[in-house]
Amino acid sequence: MKLILPCMTCFQELGKPTFEFATLEFRDDGRYEVCCSRGHKSVTILQQQKFEVLFDIGANAIIDGYYREAISSFTSSMERFYEFCIKVFCVKRKLETDVFVKTWKEVSNQSERQLGAYLFLWASEFGEAPELLSSKDAGFRNSVIHKGRIPTRDEALEYGNTILNIIRPKIEQLKLSCSEEISTVTFEHIRSCSRLTDGQVSGGTMCANTIVSLTSGEESHNKQSLEEALSNVSKYREMVSNTQSITI
Repeated sequence: MKLILPCMTCFQELGKPTFEFATLEFRDDGRYEVCCSRGHKSVTILQQQKFEVLFDIGANAIIDGYYREAISSFTSSMERFYEFCIKVFCVKRKLETDVFVKTWKEVSNQSERQLGAYLFLWASEFGEAPELLSSKDAGFRNSVIHKGRIPTRDEALEYGNTILNIIRPKIEQLKLSCSEEISTVTFEHIRSCSRLTDGQVSGGTMCANTIVSLTSGEESHNKQSLEEALSNVSKYREMVSNTQSITI
């Protein structure tokens, strides 16, 4: 799973794209440093939240035949979605950033504590308990991640679709209630990654077309099954492999 990035400095200087692209692996911090053949050093920030990227990593794992890794990535995507929601709700409640950071440290290594925080903040915001994995799906997840079960492709697809059906409606509900707060959390993510060192310039931000998406407003995209999305991911991978690029 890779990103392809052009050199924006070349574009600004020449007034047209050079059709030279950097091929980069996805990073944990969403910060991508590029140095083109003309010596321009730039930093581009991926706007997508971690839960969006992790779900795509799971989809790529299915394509590559790594079904246990797909289950793990889909699970991590959902857990990081919980974290994102917690941040959004805390912003809406005007919690100071340093208080959030200090409090998050107390739960950052314990997923059950994070789930509890998410459950009560969601219930407080919407007056209802959010849908979670069924006991059957949770048992399947645990057997794969903790007990070494080797899932089939069909099981990985079914689990991925289950996660999609949980997250996507919640994204729409969140956008209706907390659109300004979503923008605030997204901007803070971009700001925290935007530090520059000597010789670097800002390449701006980049928005990827992920399967789980905060930014896509297309109903057809947001209703795609995982099977349909995998077809598009395969086409993107083929495009990347055929793109003349410099590898960073």
